[in-house]
Amino acid sequence: MAARDPQTATATVERLTRDPDPAVRAALARHPNLPQSRLTELLDDEEPAHAAAANPALDSEVLHRLVTMRGQRE
Repeated sequence: MAARDPQTATATVERLTRDPDPAVRAALARHPNLPQSRLTELLDDEEPAHAAAANPALDSEVLHRLVTMRGQRE
């Protein structure tokens, strides 16, 4: 439920991204209250990376870097 509530506290969102359950981490990686520093860390973690990349709060510079990196892999 915390993943669906846009008013979930930032500290709670960040803590839940460290949950042992990969589904919980992925769900919270999309939360708009996730701090940019933790969001960036999740982009480097294979399990929640896709969900983190879909986070609406992702910094535009980071998003641009992801798109550029993807183009270089293909």
